[in-house]
Amino acid sequence: MIYGVGTDILDASRISNILKKFDKKFISRIYGKNEISFLNKKLKNQNLFLSKRFAAKEAFWKAMSPQRGDGLLFTEIEVLNDKNGKPYFYFSGKTEEYIKKKEEGLHGNLKFDISLSDEPPYVIAFVVISLALIG
Repeated sequence: MIYGVGTDILDASRISNILKKFDKKFISRIYGKNEISFLNKKLKNQNLFLSKRFAAKEAFWKAMSPQRGDGLLFTEIEVLNDKNGKPYFYFSGKTEEYIKKKEEGLHGNLKFDISLSDEPPYVIAFVVISLALIG
């Protein structure tokens, strides 16, 4: 069963302009430690990397439809890649706790699917959250 769907499109130059103004302050407020660690490995296009992840976090937020103050933090919603390059969400801290409580309340397991794409200067993220009921 589909629990939520979210999409976000972003002009990557918006992130580029924010980075020029706020640099590491912006990065530390939006991105998680695993994303930052990967970023520091001298990516070919850091701006597209950051822009796609920002769009993914926005799409996740829309799909999850949390209430203001529910405790979801962008730094705890990370977009990582498996060994084949497929993106996936990694949750930590209060965000991970929030999802576990949500699953308990729904009596099921949430599954998060994400698709990322770019056609510079634009990036897009599409998130589908599905619910598998238990018992």
